[in-house]
Amino acid sequence: MGLPVSRIAVAALSALAATAACAVPASAESGGNMITVEKSASISQDGRVTLSGEYRCQPGSPEGVQIQTQVRQDGNKLGMTAGADCDGAVHAWSATGSIGVDPGFHPGDADADARLTVARIHGAALVPSAISQSTLAQDGRHLTIEGH
Repeated sequence: MGLPVSRIAVAALSALAATAACAVPASAESGGNMITVEKSASISQDGRVTLSGEYRCQPGSPEGVQIQTQVRQDGNKLGMTAGADCDGAVHAWSATGSIGVDPGFHPGDADADARLTVARIHGAALVPSAISQSTLAQDGRHLTIEGH
């Protein structure tokens, strides 16, 4: 015996709404957690880009909190991660990476964002059924890549 089409549609829309609610980004400061991105980034001679800023996450935050960043310039995108210490104090963070292609990043205008996130594994320890990610705080800005 199957479910009526209207019940299937309601279930699908409910699942979609729950997913969208989890994906809504937080502001730069949310619930005592905060993150910022500096006005400039640096690039080394070999094309490695370094983003930096500050963050704070409250004691008692879930384990597995990390900083996820992305810088975008001229169609290039670079994602990087950094660890986070959730003790309620403000800490500096930095993340460095390279896309390893030419042309890559160069001094000039770019866009970047940083998110303070936590990933949760659902299901059995040996066979996780799903991984969800929550954003505790985020910041984004237009910046200048300076270097070489």
